[in-house]
Amino acid sequence: MELLTSEDFNNTRIQPEWTAMDYLLEVVRVDQEKMQEQTFMNEKKNGRLKRKRRIQEENSKNKRPITSYPPKPLMPEGLKQHIVENMGGSNCVLVIQKQLFFSDVNPQASRLLIPFSQVESREFLNESEVERLKNKEAIQACLVEPSMEETEINFKWWDMRKNSMYVITTSWNSIVKNNRLKVEDIVQLWSFRVDSTLCFALQKL
Repeated sequence: MELLTSEDFNNTRIQPEWTAMDYLLEVVRVDQEKMQEQTFMNEKKNGRLKRKRRIQEENSKNKRPITSYPPKPLMPEGLKQHIVENMGGSNCVLVIQKQLFFSDVNPQASRLLIPFSQVESREFLNESEVERLKNKEAIQACLVEPSMEETEINFKWWDMRKNSMYVITTSWNSIVKNNRLKVEDIVQLWSFRVDSTLCFALQKL
């Protein structure tokens, strides 16, 4: 609590007949008024702080968390140069980046599964190709292996019970063997076009 000063008595009218007791009572009155004023100001200030704190808490609850997304993968320069300069390719699109499981390198299965839920973009297919795949027709395409060898593969659409997926078959076992692909390897599958023809490139990271 602040002490009284001479300014606190500016509105006091001293009467000539006041005794010492009157002066003391006036000091008590002014002190009580000042105390009440300070209490009111403190409550008002605390009220503003509480409202501000409540608003901040409400905003923090309603505020959407900031999600940090990893940078979009880029096609390695060596692969891009081979596609563009040596093959005349364009429109490179990342189809999927995935970790290989046993089913992907199992010689008896001989296929690479590409679940729809993991596909980066489905815009790599045109309408005609989508219709062909839906009609259970395989699309023959050229695939550039990690070794830069070019291999013919079949690209298909499988409808499973819980999920649908694209599948690469034909020559997949040789691709696995030639590039020493194994379980837990991370690979990228890219699509590109050569004179509007669909092609693929597999990159081992």
